Amino acid sequence: MDRYKDEPGTWMQVTRRVLVDSEQTQFQVRYFEVEAGGYTSFERHQHEHAVVVLRGRGTVRLGDRVDEIQPGDVVHVASNVPHQFSNPFDEPFGILCIVDRDRDRPVLLDPPGEPESSNS
Repeated sequence: MDRYKDEPGTWMQVTRRVLVDSEQTQFQVRYFEVEAGGYTSFERHQHEHAVVVLRGRGTVRLGDRVDEIQPGDVVHVASNVPHQFSNPFDEPFGILCIVDRDRDRPVLLDPPGEPESSNS
């Protein structure tokens, strides 16, 4: 598994593995594992993506809404919607993320949903 991101402090206890990334496809398939107590960065971006829960339970924050998700659930993250995946449970939480191969970079957000301040 690879490190999730280079921005320290915006995420905790997350690993990532790219499963499909080929010049013959227009998409990537990535597997993320969020350990107990971990979370992905809170971010938004122009591209949309789909997430499929494979193992464990977790929560997804989409804008101001937070929902518990479990294996078999599918989450659509629409363009520019602030989002974050978290694991408040005791077991690993594994998700597949299907995303455009060529995409914009995410904008990291502070907890209220505003762009991260330069003082952090």
